Amino acid sequence: MTENQAAERQLLRRQCLAARALLSPTERAALSRQIVDSVMRLPVFQEKNSVFIYCSYQSEVETWDLIRRCLAAGKTVCVPLTQPAQSRMSAVVITNPALDLIPGYKGIPEPDFAAPLRFLPPSQIEAAVIPGAVFDRAGNRLGYGGGYYDRFLSGAAAQALRIGLAFSRQVADHLPALPHDVPMDVLVTEQEVFSWPRARAT
Repeated sequence: MTENQAAERQLLRRQCLAARALLSPTERAALSRQIVDSVMRLPVFQEKNSVFIYCSYQSEVETWDLIRRCLAAGKTVCVPLTQPAQSRMSAVVITNPALDLIPGYKGIPEPDFAAPLRFLPPSQIEAAVIPGAVFDRAGNRLGYGGGYYDRFLSGAAAQALRIGLAFSRQVADHLPALPHDVPMDVLVTEQEVFSWPRARAT
């Protein structure tokens, strides 16, 4: 990565996160509902039974309604459990987000490591709903700098349909992507649904 690429990525991340943070809680909730409605209408999402969904934190697109609706639809829902000592994340099945989650890594809601946990093998995840700082119109994603999702989605969960959620103010025309950046298959904002079909091995 060149110095110019690093500087451009950092500037985009800072600008988009600042723009996202300007949304009031009321605005964020309303736009999140629009985004979740769009996700639930996606035929490619409706057909998936095992879904991995991030637990929204601070100014991210809110996912609690998406989790509840997927559970009500009979889907198997798993959420991230970050394991910083191993620089990786695992997928843990939940059935009641109000009871199953506590503040975890960096305050993000996560399953309680002290409780009995049901881990879902990443290879069984059919769709993964992913947050990010910046996305572009080619499907590239810039996260928060830890690389957890990139490692997860390029490793054992490589088969999962990757669905990014973002507010429209987080979408850039171009993002200087790096080889380790895992692109999205779908991006859903309150204004648009982008899709980049991935060639899959048969």
